[in-house]
Amino acid sequence: MTRKRVTKEEKAQRQHWAVSQIDKGVGFSELTSLTAETWGVSRRQARTVVKEAHKEWLDAFNDQDINQRDLLFQCLGRLERTARKAEESGNYACVIGAVAQMNRMMALGADQAGFRGHRHNGHYCRR
Repeated sequence: MTRKRVTKEEKAQRQHWAVSQIDKGVGFSELTSLTAETWGVSRRQARTVVKEAHKEWLDAFNDQDINQRDLLFQCLGRLERTARKAEESGNYACVIGAVAQMNRMMALGADQAGFRGHRHNGHYCRR
């Protein structure tokens, strides 16, 4: 029994679809499973599609026309979705990490030395 070989057009379509999923913030492990289910390919083939899509996605950021503000807000959106999913599943350590990372990315000041409750000597203000 021989399997039908994928055409260049089908391969490009899969890769374009995978890039759009990466843009939406789908994680790579989840995307691999989703690719295998959606396109009816093995996990090994799905990993190849995701790997190539990720390469294409990264190459797009080497372009000089990338709007850094849009990139920042895409990353923040991804972190927010991650925190929401983690909270729903009870993974509070992940929530804390995602919120801390969002704070650092937005430079809101909660990670600065002047923040009440954050001391250089390791002692915290307890009230």
